[in-house]
Amino acid sequence: MAGRVLVVDDEPDICDLLTMMLEDDERCEAVQAVGELDEVVGRATELVPDCIVLDLMFGHRTCVDILPSLRRACPDAHIVVFTSSRRSAIAAGVLDLGADVVVQKVSVSFEDLTDLALSPAVRLAAPSPPAMLRDC
Repeated sequence: MAGRVLVVDDEPDICDLLTMMLEDDERCEAVQAVGELDEVVGRATELVPDCIVLDLMFGHRTCVDILPSLRRACPDAHIVVFTSSRRSAIAAGVLDLGADVVVQKVSVSFEDLTDLALSPAVRLAAPSPPAMLRDC
């Protein structure tokens, strides 16, 4: 599967690392990165991503502010919320607002995150590690 991926994180090092790893993956045809929460929906509308890797926290704001608009703009995209606190993401209701999966940063490798983002068969068939929650 060739995929278009939008990486959304306000930490430039994480954005750069995820972007480089995704660009090196043969399943990925295009990667764009966004560091500002207010730019996400517009960039997603332009790219029409197959997957969005979205950080939960942006300073004092969260992705909760844009998730419903993002889901409407990209109804077919697989939205992976990538966070240091899975409990905070669940408490914030990200799965109810349109995210498909919550992945805890400290519990998943970048390789596993890439597989999760780009391989629907992995998402559907693999047992969920404890650090991931699915809305099925």
